[in-house]
Amino acid sequence: MTTATAVVELPVTTVAAVSLYAFVAPAESIASSFGVRSERGVVLIQIQDSSGSCGWGEVWAGMPASGALHRLNLLREFVAPALVGTTFQEVPPAVAQLRRPLMPVVRLAGEPGPVAQILGGIDTALWDLQARRLGLPLYRVLGGTRARMRCYASGLAPDTSPARLDRLREQGFRAFKFKAGFDDARTIPLLLAQQRGLEPAESIMLDANCGWDLAAAKQAMARLEEGDFAWIEEPLGPECAAAEWQALKAMTRLPVAAGENLAASGEFVEAMSWLDVIQPDVAKWGGVSGVHAVGLHAMALGRQFCPHSFGTHIAAMASAHVLAATGGEGFLELDVNHNPLRSTCTYGGWINNGFLSLPEAPGLGFEVDLRSIETYCRASCTVR
Repeated sequence: MTTATAVVELPVTTVAAVSLYAFVAPAESIASSFGVRSERGVVLIQIQDSSGSCGWGEVWAGMPASGALHRLNLLREFVAPALVGTTFQEVPPAVAQLRRPLMPVVRLAGEPGPVAQILGGIDTALWDLQARRLGLPLYRVLGGTRARMRCYASGLAPDTSPARLDRLREQGFRAFKFKAGFDDARTIPLLLAQQRGLEPAESIMLDANCGWDLAAAKQAMARLEEGDFAWIEEPLGPECAAAEWQALKAMTRLPVAAGENLAASGEFVEAMSWLDVIQPDVAKWGGVSGVHAVGLHAMALGRQFCPHSFGTHIAAMASAHVLAATGGEGFLELDVNHNPLRSTCTYGGWINNGFLSLPEAPGLGFEVDLRSIETYCRASCTVR
């Protein structure tokens, strides 16, 4: 599987500065299989070139939210000094050279996850920078021609009220993803009722967040067979053996989805033998380069490509551009829970009747303004 390449000639760019921002904010509580989450954390990266152009990327830091400070420290100590002064044209080679200074973190600290998240954020920022320099939307730089895609409202509780669903419909949503994988005796009847209550043209997905072992997953999905669900996401954890995933897939007609917690091309290739829906996350692994490549490979195998995103608008819209560039029929995930670090006004007006349409503005398509969230900034620095 090869990484993404541009279909237009990219400019030769020299990195002049890297600015890093770690945010942690209190947020609306979200109950899931791994507990109740009431904070949001993220690291935002701004990369500036010698001409003054800037690109933005996002590094996932959701569990715990305070992990944003750790990731900023890794970026400041190992990555930013190696990146400043670099002259590059293609993005994947520029990111690949940053793996060497991070290898002590992988080997000695045993932290491949944070390293993958950091490199993913850098990759996205470099693509945004190059697209802005060209004056083109990112999806066109990657070869996309269609900027319209299906989207869904994500992160909904099993007992979400009809009134809230109606408000989401007013915002343009026609597909909804609910939390599952916990308190099955109570929540499965609620989820089946949610499915029955949808309008005929609407779609429903469930996210178990790795909450079941194989026995519990088989039992839960047998009950969920009563409903018409677009997919069941992460019924098992990524640490489960291939044989367990294959056994679960063999006993259900329901589509199975996963990918946000995979962190290598080989893991995605293997998982495509049992997954129907492939969900890499630009802020957790691969950035634009890796996720675009996974998407193309998934579609070549007849899988549905639906990139995962549950952070700020930066990662969400990077995912939208990658989805548009693949030209597939997948869904874009949009978290609709309250998050002080995310600006829904960035894309809220782009949603209509279940579809999001990207603008033709350069790069990710919007300017990033940190003033509204500066009160949640726990640390920041600029390396020149």
